[in-house]
Amino acid sequence: MESFDVTSLYTNVSNKCALEAVPEILNEQHTSINMYGLSVLQVVGLVNECLQCNVFRWSGEYHKQIRGLAMGQRLAPVLAVAFMSKVEAPVLDRMPTIYCRYIDDCFIVCPTQLEMDTCFELLNRQSTHIKFTREKPQENWLAFLNVQIHLSDGVYRTRWYRKPASKNIIVNCASAHPFSMKRAVVQNMFRTARAVSSETAERAYSVNMAHRIAIQNGYAPTGGASGQRRQPRTAEESQRERSKVTFCVPFISDALTAAIRGCVRKAELQDDVRVVAVPPNNLKKQLVRNRLYDRLCTTPSCVVCPFRKVGDCQTSGVVYLIRCTECGGVCGGNR
Repeated sequence: MESFDVTSLYTNVSNKCALEAVPEILNEQHTSINMYGLSVLQVVGLVNECLQCNVFRWSGEYHKQIRGLAMGQRLAPVLAVAFMSKVEAPVLDRMPTIYCRYIDDCFIVCPTQLEMDTCFELLNRQSTHIKFTREKPQENWLAFLNVQIHLSDGVYRTRWYRKPASKNIIVNCASAHPFSMKRAVVQNMFRTARAVSSETAERAYSVNMAHRIAIQNGYAPTGGASGQRRQPRTAEESQRERSKVTFCVPFISDALTAAIRGCVRKAELQDDVRVVAVPPNNLKKQLVRNRLYDRLCTTPSCVVCPFRKVGDCQTSGVVYLIRCTECGGVCGGNR
């Protein structure tokens, strides 16, 4: 058994190859796809128009992506899957023992090493720009997605796996996020560790790894693993929760959020209003500004924007402190 991975799939799938894959997969799966009255030709035309709109703004200049799928485009994963179905077709015709694929990660089991090498060479011959890398088992364990697989004498075992690139970083216990969010992150991590493990020994290995990651991120040694799990809502409770008006408040602290919820209960609005604490913007949201809908400063000789980012004077929902460069006076407030 081995795993194959495509090197930079999205940026190496040409628009032409993606468009060629669309009608093939639509015609193949036409009985299970709702076309909403559109013909295959019309769908291909619409996809082509979307692919021609790969325009982005960087440092005040507009650029157009010529080759490859834009990773932020919603169509990109769908087109990548359609294209990969063409690439893997010759391998599927050889009927390997097991073949699984998730977007660009492939897991394959063949009866002989020669057959494995043949499948790998076939995949690499399907496209000029698409190249596969291969990974073999280390100490009889093969990593695939978030699991490690052990196969011996027709019996397989699985356990949780974390890629080295992840650095085992999750939401830190000291971060400015609601406690409910931190609890959900840790509980989901332990739930995943248990779910992907096949036997008792592997489950213990996975849970111990989750314990170490939780401790590294500031959580108590028993946090997340043995805490009480909230009972799932019934369909009626979920419907009642969705019918409530959502009241979003900036997250300051769990105590303040609890106090706001207490005020809602005192006003007897708990059946009509649900309070949602919104965490502060992360670095990505604060730093990424190269978007078409960013507001630009239109004030001549603006005293705010030249010293900070363009358009800062148009920002709302902030507390500001401006110091005059002439007299040294300070002006503060909120907007």
